[in-house]
Amino acid sequence: MKPASIDSRARRRKNAILGALSATLLRLTSVVILLWLRSSWEPKAFMAKLLLVLAVLGIGSIPFIWISLKTRLKEIQGGEEDAAAQY
Repeated sequence: MKPASIDSRARRRKNAILGALSATLLRLTSVVILLWLRSSWEPKAFMAKLLLVLAVLGIGSIPFIWISLKTRLKEIQGGEEDAAAQY
């Protein structure tokens, strides 16, 4: 039988990965919607440019999600929460 700390670490790791995946999926979905909306505007229109900028910002934020996940997984592996829970 596994110790409780290993089970909770595995659960936290799984939740962190699922959170990153769902955040990435949400960003990609919003980018697709923004680009779809942009297609109904004249390419030189202000709104088309604004939607393109928002789509690029949405795509640009995805790497930061995965950087945060990497940091979170290191925290979980290091047992920082387990150590803090003792106080």
